[in-house]
Amino acid sequence: MEAFKHQDVQLCASILSAAKTPDDALIAWSSMRAQHPDLVGIVCLDSYRRSTLPQSIKKYTKTPLDYLVPYFESEHIYFLEDDLLRNMFSSNEVKFDIDYTLMLDTNIASYINKLVRGEPLGGMQNKIIPLIDGVLHDDLNFDALFYMLENTKRVINIIGKEHRSKLSFWKALDKDFRSNLVSLQIFRSIDCKEYKRTSNPKPVFTYRNASRRAIDFAYDFYASKIGKEHILDFVLVQKLILLQLIGMVKIQLSSNRNAKNKMADYFNYIHEVVGAYFDRESITAHKYFLNRNSIGILNKIQKGMPMSGLLKKLDNIAWDMAAPRFMEKLITSMTRASDGRYFIPMFVSFDNNLRDLLSLFPVKGAIYSKSEGDLIPLPKINTMDYFQSHGCGGYLEHLYSEPVRTERMSRPKPTRLSVHRLIKREYRELRKIISHNK
Repeated sequence: MEAFKHQDVQLCASILSAAKTPDDALIAWSSMRAQHPDLVGIVCLDSYRRSTLPQSIKKYTKTPLDYLVPYFESEHIYFLEDDLLRNMFSSNEVKFDIDYTLMLDTNIASYINKLVRGEPLGGMQNKIIPLIDGVLHDDLNFDALFYMLENTKRVINIIGKEHRSKLSFWKALDKDFRSNLVSLQIFRSIDCKEYKRTSNPKPVFTYRNASRRAIDFAYDFYASKIGKEHILDFVLVQKLILLQLIGMVKIQLSSNRNAKNKMADYFNYIHEVVGAYFDRESITAHKYFLNRNSIGILNKIQKGMPMSGLLKKLDNIAWDMAAPRFMEKLITSMTRASDGRYFIPMFVSFDNNLRDLLSLFPVKGAIYSKSEGDLIPLPKINTMDYFQSHGCGGYLEHLYSEPVRTERMSRPKPTRLSVHRLIKREYRELRKIISHNK
């Protein structure tokens, strides 16, 4: 977005990244001199003790119910926007209208399907029942957007085909997936006031009503013109992350050199093979090179291991690593569509690996455009400072030096087909490395 290139916006982002108090945040925002009314700022402040989360949601951040996976590093969030600040100063009141919608992951959506159908929950009953009871008792908003995104890999081949109708698209989906989507519609129609009074979950939707809504929802999300465009763009990002992930593992297993030398190889891989630099994955790569056990989901990938299902495992990890980018998209799109003025992305999951991945790159805040939907995250870790502190700053500077960057940008833009070919090639190389025992 053009506004993000303006010097005053970049200055604001820099000051905001170091802000600790509301006054610091206001000083940062005022540096733009009200020249960008379309922009919104969100920032976590160490000295701002007011929590943006109501107790009904906050309880899911603490044991034994710590199932909430947030995008931002803390619940002490401050919002900045020209209109908002004017209203604050005129009324002398700080009030943020926030959408607290929870997103459910695949695992929880599947258990909701079992509950709706009266099927046993097995060993997960002690986790699921208190969670569902709390969601209904507190009448919390929730949706299936993250679940839909996670399952894109199951429908990507269907999306590219022409379908005569919404129903024909629906019938092309996996039977279990369809069942989950219908059950989620039934579950979301439960009268929470009645449940709070009687503890009896009574859905308002009939199975037919829920099915129609599920059919429309699935088609709009995946197969409509806008939905398909967004999904295919996101799949390309996910595949680029998978390509970087394969490179990380290749470099890690190729030698016993130190992390600094491996980062030199990684940045070269980014330039020569991937052609796109991502902060999150680069920080993750360095932490992985420092200590392979620091990335729990990668530490079992070793030389000599069985390779059956390895690419699928790596692909699943890449989907988890792509989750923050989906959350960033929701900050802008849901803010425009929701009842609340601001949307805080967070999802409910029992997956500790996913939570651990997000914790590797904590996000302090973000600046985004209300009209265009573009967003720049403000990481807790300053990437250049991080790499300089580990002796790798020169490698990143070289990657972004004018001749190197210009050469990289002059290449054809990556497509799903071109990235797919690169993934196949690099994965073959990874298999060769793994097949050589220590």
